[in-house]
Amino acid sequence: MSKDTVTAVRQDGLRYASKVGGSPFLGSGHTRSCFKCGKHRSPASLQSIRLLGRNEVVCKPSCKSLP
Repeated sequence: MSKDTVTAVRQDGLRYASKVGGSPFLGSGHTRSCFKCGKHRSPASLQSIRLLGRNEVVCKPSCKSLP
């Protein structure tokens, strides 16, 4: 969740007057998070590797090379 919202109770009892509606995940919604960097990416830009005895998905080719 972003921390840039201002919460104040208005006269009608509602909050979050400045909160933007919608989802932070644009597109089709089919995203997974990278095990190393935590950023959400499409499954096509992730690869599965064996890490700590489990199969985890990480950025392909690396987390640093992708924006």
